This record gives sequence, C-alpha cells and structure tokens, in this order.
Amino acid sequence: MKVNVLIVDDEALLREGLRAMLQHESVVKNVYEAHDEKTFQEALIKNTVDLILLDVRLRSVTGFDLLARLKAIDQHPKVIAVTGLDGTEMIINLLKSGVHGIVYKLDGYSEISKAIKNVLQSGTYFPESVLKIIQTNAQRWQEIPSVTLTFQEKEMLKAIATGITTKEIAVHLKMSPSTAETYRIRLMKKVNVPNTAALLAYAFRNGIL
Repeated sequence: MKVNVLIVDDEALLREGLRAMLQHESVVKNVYEAHDEKTFQEALIKNTVDLILLDVRLRSVTGFDLLARLKAIDQHPKVIAVTGLDGTEMIINLLKSGVHGIVYKLDGYSEISKAIKNVLQSGTYFPESVLKIIQTNAQRWQEIPSVTLTFQEKEMLKAIATGITTKEIAVHLKMSPSTAETYRIRLMKKVNVPNTAALLAYAFRNGIL
C-alpha cells in the first residue's frame, strides 16, 4: 500500500530536499507541501493525506495549533512530528496531542524514513530518547504544563526576552506596571518555573520564542 504524504515546514529548502528523498520511497505515492496554516488547510481539502510530517516550530503558527485543526476535519492522517527542539514539556505535550511519531531533525533523513515505515506498519515510532522522557516523567505526566500560551502571554515573553524592565514592558503592552508584574508571575506559575531566567529557558527550549 502506498501513501500520500504532506510535508509541513516553513523552510522551502528543507521541503524540497525532503520531497526529493520521499519520492524514492517505495511506500510513498504522492508528496504535498504546506508552509503555514492556510496552505496546510488547502492541502487537506484538495488531497487525501495519509501521513503528515509536521515541523513543530513554524513562523506564523505552531505545530500544536495545526494538530488542533486536524481534530476538526474528516481526515485522520498519521502525524510524525519533526523537530529541532528537545524540551521535555514540548515532547510530552506532543504525545498528549496524539502524534504517532517524533523525529529529531539532527538525526537526518534515515531516521525520518525509519519513522515512516514503523508508523505505517505498527502505528507508532518513538526514538529511545523520547521513550526515556516518557519513562522518567510517567509519575508527573498530568503535571507537565502546556506549551500553548495565549497571545498576551507570548507578547509578555517576547518583551521579557528583550531585557527591558517591568515598567518598560507595561508601556509596551499598554498596562500598568503592577498588572505586568502579575502577568509575569502567573506565567511562571503556569509553566512551573521559579524565576524569569528559567521562564526564558523554558520558552526557547520548547520553541515558544
């Protein structure tokens, strides 16, 4: 059985290279491409898609947003998340969202090919590093915070990342300094980190910034 594959990535060079290699796979029938939410939805409307290779970090939309969109359509393709990030929170939230496989970009195309074949044959594929994350965090699975933030929370993180003061953040976000400080504290509690430095580390590790 041959399958139709949709590549979702905002880097044209990566999509083109991946397409070229996928076309040599015996299990692949057609290869489609998308680089944002609009082209993602168009590809699913125009074509029957059996498997999606989904980059988690896109410029205009997150992979988590697109995974949520999948729940609202009739098609139910298998999804392999392709990422250059290794945040524990991100990996666990990908698993919670129902992806069928996870591949790290640094592992190269051979790992993607292996993941595709395993997902088609057995339903899932997770490398040893991901299985280790699952085992290590099994007891705190439900405590892992979501990496999905509101627009206001993302704007707060971007402002903090520039190194400006709370007063300057308040001006930038058009709120009082006390409100800005409250937002910062709530955000730290939401992602379960002790300070601003850890908050920024969390954001970069999970592809939020």
